[in-house]
Amino acid sequence: MTKCGYIFQNDVHIKITAMKNRNYHLEVILIMVALFSGSSIFAQNECRVLMPEISNSYTGGCKNGLANGKGSALGIDSYEGRFSKGWPNGKGKYMWKDGAVYDGEWSMGLREGKGTMYFPNDSVVTGFWKNGVFAGEFLVPPFKITRQSGVVRSSIVKLNEMGAGFRVGIYLAGKFNTDVEDLTIVCDSGEEYLSGRFVAIQNAIVPYSATIRYRTWNALHTSQSDVLFEFTINEPGSFEVSITN
Repeated sequence: MTKCGYIFQNDVHIKITAMKNRNYHLEVILIMVALFSGSSIFAQNECRVLMPEISNSYTGGCKNGLANGKGSALGIDSYEGRFSKGWPNGKGKYMWKDGAVYDGEWSMGLREGKGTMYFPNDSVVTGFWKNGVFAGEFLVPPFKITRQSGVVRSSIVKLNEMGAGFRVGIYLAGKFNTDVEDLTIVCDSGEEYLSGRFVAIQNAIVPYSATIRYRTWNALHTSQSDVLFEFTINEPGSFEVSITN
């Protein structure tokens, strides 16, 4: 009887231990789920929108504590669309408290690119925005080459946002062309000056057009050709015009 009683008691002990282990594992799992859910909710609550007008609440993608990816934000106004680093960025729809709506492209919290603006008086404007301001029904490029002859390769590059003008670099066989003759630059506005080896125009009135003419030898210095290069600049800033013969 003692032996049987011992076996019975041991069996009960084993069953109780097994139940405790299962309960312990269940508790661990529940705690982990709760912690994971809590951290997700906490992370979502801590995901910030940096645009004050829509910063009261946010639902959507998050990265490094900032709204990122697709999401929606509420505040005085509301926004639904793409975010980057806490700002509306990409395609999205913004709704002002007065009922106005913009549906289009954004860049770091500003309307930038193609979009449509719906006003409370039922008027609609479709076109292109730049730095949050309507730029026109059609996108105007910063510059445009209108005509060229005697040119092997050319480019216009914006150097910075300062001033309004350009400098001209003329090249031959990968080096500054020292065989240029009768160089003339005619511009709608501005003043001509020398900037090192560059001939330049400053203080132009945007938009402006320019014509560059000169005569140059070829790389072998066996013949000469006339060069014509015409272009238009449509926005402020300093540009560099490069012409290769």
